[in-house]
Amino acid sequence: MAKKGVLRITGNTAPQTGEKAFYKVTEWYPDTPANERNESLITWELFRKRENGKFTTTHIKKKVGEFTFGKDAWQYTYRVEGYLDKPEGKEPMSIIVQPQKNKQQAPQKEKDILGVKLTFQDGTPVNKKLSYRDRLLATAKCQGLEGEPIFFTLWEDDEKGDGHNKKNQSVVKSPPVLVDSQGYARWNFTLLNTYIAIANQREDDKKQHEYYVTAEYNGKIKASDNANADNPEYKAPSTPHKPAGGAKPQPNPDSPKGSTRPHSPNNQPDKKGVITQVKLTDKNGKEFTKNPKFGETIIVHIESKNLVGKKYILKIWEHDMVGNNDLLYNHEHTFLADKINLSMPLTAAMQKTGELGNDKKNPDSGEYWKGGQQEIFAEVILLNISSKSQTIDVDIMEEPKPQNNGNTATGVKNQPKPEQKSTCICQEQYKDLIWGGAVSCEFRKKVIQISKRAGIDPNNLMAAMAHETGGTFDPACGTFKKKKDETAEGYVGLLQIGKDAATDLKITRTELLAMDQIKQLDYIEKYLYLPLVRGKLNTLTDFYLAVLFPVDCGKGNQPNHIVFDNSLPISYKNGKAIKNLNYWRNVGYAANPAFHKEAKEEGKTYVWEIAENIKKWYDKGKLNKVQNFSCQNVQNTKPESPTTNKWHDPVDNPICTLYMQSGNGGKGTSGEHWGLFGKTRNGSKHQGLDLFVVPGSNVYACVKGVVHKVKWHSGYGNTMTIKITDKESFFNHRRDYSLLYPSNGEISQSDNFDKTKDIFLFYAHLEEVLVEENVEVGAGKVIAKSGVSGVEKGTCAPHLHFEIFSTVYAVGMGLNYRCNPGFYVHFKAPNEQSQNELNLQKETAKTKIKNLYGKK
Repeated sequence: MAKKGVLRITGNTAPQTGEKAFYKVTEWYPDTPANERNESLITWELFRKRENGKFTTTHIKKKVGEFTFGKDAWQYTYRVEGYLDKPEGKEPMSIIVQPQKNKQQAPQKEKDILGVKLTFQDGTPVNKKLSYRDRLLATAKCQGLEGEPIFFTLWEDDEKGDGHNKKNQSVVKSPPVLVDSQGYARWNFTLLNTYIAIANQREDDKKQHEYYVTAEYNGKIKASDNANADNPEYKAPSTPHKPAGGAKPQPNPDSPKGSTRPHSPNNQPDKKGVITQVKLTDKNGKEFTKNPKFGETIIVHIESKNLVGKKYILKIWEHDMVGNNDLLYNHEHTFLADKINLSMPLTAAMQKTGELGNDKKNPDSGEYWKGGQQEIFAEVILLNISSKSQTIDVDIMEEPKPQNNGNTATGVKNQPKPEQKSTCICQEQYKDLIWGGAVSCEFRKKVIQISKRAGIDPNNLMAAMAHETGGTFDPACGTFKKKKDETAEGYVGLLQIGKDAATDLKITRTELLAMDQIKQLDYIEKYLYLPLVRGKLNTLTDFYLAVLFPVDCGKGNQPNHIVFDNSLPISYKNGKAIKNLNYWRNVGYAANPAFHKEAKEEGKTYVWEIAENIKKWYDKGKLNKVQNFSCQNVQNTKPESPTTNKWHDPVDNPICTLYMQSGNGGKGTSGEHWGLFGKTRNGSKHQGLDLFVVPGSNVYACVKGVVHKVKWHSGYGNTMTIKITDKESFFNHRRDYSLLYPSNGEISQSDNFDKTKDIFLFYAHLEEVLVEENVEVGAGKVIAKSGVSGVEKGTCAPHLHFEIFSTVYAVGMGLNYRCNPGFYVHFKAPNEQSQNELNLQKETAKTKIKNLYGKK
C-alpha cells in the first residue's frame, strides 16, 4: 500500500525557552488524497531523548504546530513530529529540536519546601488530641516547584528531641503529589486504626502516639509539628506484686526464656509449645559472641503460634552467679504478629539495678560490680485469660472496644455470664459507613469487601454511588433505560456506566439494567481496576473523577487542574467532529452546569469545583448512616473463603521488575521493559512476565487447575506447571491491557498460541514447592514460596517468572505457544508503583542473593 500523510515538516530547531516555537507541513506523500492534505487533521507530538539515546513520547500532543519549551528544557534534546495516523520516528517528517536557554527569563528561584502544616481536612487547626479515623490534611508550601511532584510521609515519633528523625517509624507514604501554580501541595489522608499496630511495633506500652508529616523533594525534607493521639491499646503497667515474706521476685521455672549466652540453662523452650522461640541478639540481629554492655541495645525476638491480639508480660533479667537474679524490665505487651522483634536499650537504670539488685535497702553481693560480665535473659509470660472467640471480619472503621479492667484471671472467670444477644453484623462492624441507611446489610458488607480488596476508602465509594444515583442506589437509574439503544450514548446504574465503560467491562448496558444492586456491584469492582483509574483513587474527588472524566482520575489533589474547557478547539473530518480529548473537555463544560461556581464564569471547570460538589454528597451520607439494625447474627456470618474466588494473581500486590540480574536498571532505563513479554531485552526474547517479589513470599494458583509438572530446570530453578481446568473463568478474567513498550519489543502473543487447546500456567525461580503433581488446586491456593533458584551466579532482582502457554510443555520453545501474561495479571507498571515500592526494588538491587537449588 502506498504511503500517505506527512513527508516533511519545518520549524524552529533552536527555540528560546519560554517562547512559542512554530512548526508546519511543507510536503506530503504523493498519494495523500487532497481532502486529507489539511493541517487541521495533523497530530503534533513532542518526544524527548532519554539517557539510553532513544526518543520516547512526552505525551504532549497538539492539533496545532506550536510548542512552548519550559525554563529547564534547554538541558534536553527533543523531536517534533507531525502525522496523520501514527509517528514514523525519523526525518524529514520529524525534526530534532535543541531549545536554547533564554537569558532574559527571570532568575529561577531555588527549589525548596518552605514548610509543612497539618490540619483537619476542613482546614481547622489540630488543637486537640487526635482520634483514630480523623481525616487530616497535610499542606506543603513550596518555592520553585510548581508542577513538580513531591512526597508526603506520615511518621510516628519515637525518638527524643524535636524535628524529624530518620529512626522514627514510617507509617504511610503518599503517591506523588504535584505542586500547584500557587506553590502548594496537599495530601488528604485518614488516621486509620490499622496504624495503631505500626505505632506499637517498637513500644506498645506508650500511653499516646505522636504523629507528624514530612514533605520531601530530591532529599530535601521539611516536617510539620507533632500531633498526639491516644493509644487505644495502652494499659497502665500494674504495680509489681511483692512476694510474701520479703522474698525478691524470681523467674518462673516453667516459662519460656532466651539468654545472651547460647549454652546457658536460661535458654528454655515453652513446654506448651505455643511460644516457639525466645531469642536475644545484638541490634543487627546477630547472635552474641560476647556479653552485651549496658548502654547498648539488644533485640528480643519472640515467635509464637496463633497468639496475635493476646497479652503477654516481658521480663528482662540480669543473672547473678551469686545471689538473686535482678529484674531489669517488667511490662505488659500485645502480640501484634506471630514474629515480634522488640528493641531493648540496656539503660543506666538497668545497670544500677544489676549492681544493687531490686531492693536498694539490701544490695546484692553480686558479681557485676566486681568487674565480672553479666548475663542478660528474657522471660515471656502469656496472660492466658480468654478463650478463642468466633471468627468475624475486622473493619478499619470500628472503634477500639473498651477493655475489661479486671486484674486477675480469676476475677474474669467469676463474672456472671451475660445473656447472649443476637447482634447485627452491621451494628458491630459497618455502623459508620456513610449512606449505610439507604442500602441493605448485604450491600454494606459487599462494599466493605470490595474496598478492602482494592485498598480504598469504602466511604468514598458510597459517596460516588450516592451522587450518581441521587441517593437512591437504584441499579436501573440513568438515561439508558429510556431508549435502550446500545449504539447511542446513555448511562445506567450505580456509577452511571456509559457506552465506552460498558465496552471496557465486557458487558452491555442492557445486561447491567437487568441486574439487582448486589450483582451490579461485581461490575463496580471491575470498574475500579480499569487502567484509567486503577491505583489512582487517592482522594474523594478522584472517585468522582473516575466516573465523570476518568482520564483525570488521580488529579483530585490538584485543585487548579482544568477538567472541562469550552475554549479548546474542536477538529473536524468530513464534516464530523473528531471526538478526541479536546472534544470531550470542550463539550463536557456545557454538559455539567452544576460545576459552574466561579464568581465570574470563564468557561472552565476546575478540580476544586468538582470537589465541592462530591463533598456535599459525602456530608449528606453522614446523616444517612444505618440506624435500625435487623440483619443476620454475627456468629452466623462467616468470612468469604478466598478459595471461592475464580482468579487470584500469582503473588500479592504484583509489580513488574525494574532491575536485571546484575543489579543494573531502574526506573527510566531499559529495566522498565526487561521483564515484560516479547523481544524486550534489546531484541532478545523473554518468554514470560517477571514480577518483583521478596524471597519466601507466597505464590498462588491463579485459577482452578491440576498440578501438571514439578521440576528443577537450569536457569529456571524450581518450577511448577498447572493445567487449567476452569478455562471459562480464565478467559473471562482477561483484561484490556495496553502494551507498555511495543516499540521495545513487547508483544501480545505468538502466532501459534491457541486458546482452544489446553492452557498451562508456569511458575519459575521458586524457593520451595508446596503441592505435589496431580493435585487439584483452586484460585488463591498457596502452592509455593518465591525464591531465586536456578540463577547460578545469584541475582540482584528476585522475582517470580510467570508464563502462560498452550502446549503440554513449552520450556525451550522461545516465544512459541505463549501469550502475554499482562492480559491476565493485574500488575503495576513502573509509573503505577509507589515510591516505597520503587525504593524497595532499588535497595534490593544493591545486594546479590544466591540460592541455586532453593529449599531442599
